[in-house]
Amino acid sequence: MTGSNNENYVNKSTVARRRWKILAEALQRSSPRDASPDSASTRKFQSFGLLSFDPLGQDFYIVTCINSDLKVTVRLLRRDFSPSELTGFNNTGNVCIWPSEEILTYYCLSNLHIFSGKSVLELGGGMTCLAGMLVAASGVAAKMVLTDGNAISVNNVQVSLERNDLPTETTARVLRWGVQEEVSPLRGKFDIAMCADCLFFDEGRESLLYSLLAVLRPGGTALVVAPARSGTFQLFASMCRPHFRVVVVEKYDGIVDDHVRKCAQDPHYNDNLHFPLLMILKKLGNS
Repeated sequence: MTGSNNENYVNKSTVARRRWKILAEALQRSSPRDASPDSASTRKFQSFGLLSFDPLGQDFYIVTCINSDLKVTVRLLRRDFSPSELTGFNNTGNVCIWPSEEILTYYCLSNLHIFSGKSVLELGGGMTCLAGMLVAASGVAAKMVLTDGNAISVNNVQVSLERNDLPTETTARVLRWGVQEEVSPLRGKFDIAMCADCLFFDEGRESLLYSLLAVLRPGGTALVVAPARSGTFQLFASMCRPHFRVVVVEKYDGIVDDHVRKCAQDPHYNDNLHFPLLMILKKLGNS
């Protein structure tokens, strides 16, 4: 193994250990924990401060984003899980709302026009599918389908949907990218697909690419938000180029810039791990 390859391996291993530590600590908790977004966590860096959470009780919150008057009610899961709940498809979406979902939400609300009259799918949206929920709350999309590969997340999203009267037809379902029988019914049904922080696991990137190709109509668009994370973002961009026109957005607007600048003063903030880049993918070809 060369020095460069060894360094990349060490970086990726370190990142993996950090995220699995979050899941391990959730597993080890035996008493109920505060479900609040500000409760203690091994995530030393929590968020960019773009979202506001107004508690309603029983783990429900009214959530708004700094760039919009739209609001939705969501339930945040408590962070204590049994071994069986942590087994199987990636469960990190049940731990918290990750900064990538926060940035995806902000971007969507700043660009609602792109969803006008479109059929929209959120993949890997975790326990809230917050970006998709708020787009649905705007009423601009024709249809919204919220998905995650983990049934606990999807059940929680369904509970949240029942607390909202969304103007857009919105449903929630389990969708595991590598499971053909779950992807095939959605083949060619969507104009826009979006996902946040879905590039973390090496084994998941190829199946994510397959799923995006499958669910999008010809000329459809995918919005993929994730941190650089030691080259994993660029690796996925390279995988997509034979099938999509790829545009990478590294700068959003002055509001995000100001919040990132403040976060950069936090000793726990790491641009490589925490700042989400945006990949805009335009599907090539006619099939």
